[in-house]
Amino acid sequence: MMAEEQASTEGLKFTERLAWLGFMLFFVVVLAIYVARGIGLERDVAEANRELLDAQMQLAQYTQHEVPRPAEVGLTNAQVQAMQRRGIARPELQLARSLLEQPELISHAPVLGGQMYFVPDGIHVLNDRWVLATFEDGHVRGQMLLEYDVAHGNVTWQVLESYLE
Repeated sequence: MMAEEQASTEGLKFTERLAWLGFMLFFVVVLAIYVARGIGLERDVAEANRELLDAQMQLAQYTQHEVPRPAEVGLTNAQVQAMQRRGIARPELQLARSLLEQPELISHAPVLGGQMYFVPDGIHVLNDRWVLATFEDGHVRGQMLLEYDVAHGNVTWQVLESYLE
């Protein structure tokens, strides 16, 4: 009987060892699959990063000739001081007032009995020589580029270009 128990015990140990070996082999195979997947994912991420870098480089090529910042419009401090010496204390305000008082500078005929006038919010001092002004009569609208000169507090205007929208 002892021999049978010993053979049975040895058979059990062999079966147990075989089960453990199978489990370990299964574990190694699963681990290899996960490692292989991880390497594949790393390649995919690296490729996606390369494509993103290529797209950014192309975008940089397309936009390299664009103006990096908008053009500055308006009077500089030096231009304001020069106008103050010529007799205008608040240049942008006084230029707008002067222009508002001179609707005869608008050469376009009004429509349907209206009267042409400069739009107060549409007067923009571009620099110490030019003003861009919007005008209308309630029916039609236009813009005008004017040149101005200041002497002894008086403003003289010259229309450079004008059009109806």
